[in-house]
Amino acid sequence: MATVKTATPTRRFSTSRVVGAVVLVALVVAMVLSTKFLTPAELSTIAPKPFDPVATAQDLYGRAQTQIPGDAADLGKVVPAFQSDPRSAADTYKAVSPSENAYVFDVKATGTVVEATDASLRLKVDGVPGQTVVLVPLTTAVNGSVLRDAMGFKFADAPGQTQYQYVADELKKLMLSDVQSSVPDPASLQGKKVDVVGVVSVTATGGSPVPRAKPVNVQPLSIKAA
Repeated sequence: MATVKTATPTRRFSTSRVVGAVVLVALVVAMVLSTKFLTPAELSTIAPKPFDPVATAQDLYGRAQTQIPGDAADLGKVVPAFQSDPRSAADTYKAVSPSENAYVFDVKATGTVVEATDASLRLKVDGVPGQTVVLVPLTTAVNGSVLRDAMGFKFADAPGQTQYQYVADELKKLMLSDVQSSVPDPASLQGKKVDVVGVVSVTATGGSPVPRAKPVNVQPLSIKAA
């Protein structure tokens, strides 16, 4: 009987596998050689930084102390302007608008303290209508949100609502610290003149005029005896 020889692809298949393995090893080696391995310290310098409301507030507060005194307009001019036409006043005095029909003005004023309590100073300021109460809060009514908005920090700048509010809370702490150190005894200012730099928040529904009887709260950045 004749012996029938059949083809055996085993050797060819084995050779292909060897060639493929060599190519794969060469590719891996090339990748390893072209890859830069970072130390933990190097990795930390390029990794996204976690949001820090304390550091953010300190940065905003530092910039506010530099910018706002130079940008502030006289309260005696700003108040009558926004009472008459809030939108026009915002354009004139370059107010920040954190939301529709809401404006934050940088202001400065020299006023006479007509009432002093631990909670606030009530001022008489030239140019402000007599029926408009001007208050400078000293304690719980100090509002870091107004200063946050004045500095252009928006909701989108924080990871979420909680962190956004934390920034305002931290700003309030910084404001209170400065206010309480500069006005340790509010009663001692009764009848005296003070220089105030701060921000005023105004909300005008539908852009309508602001009633003169509505109090004006100057969120303080600085308070000094004149």
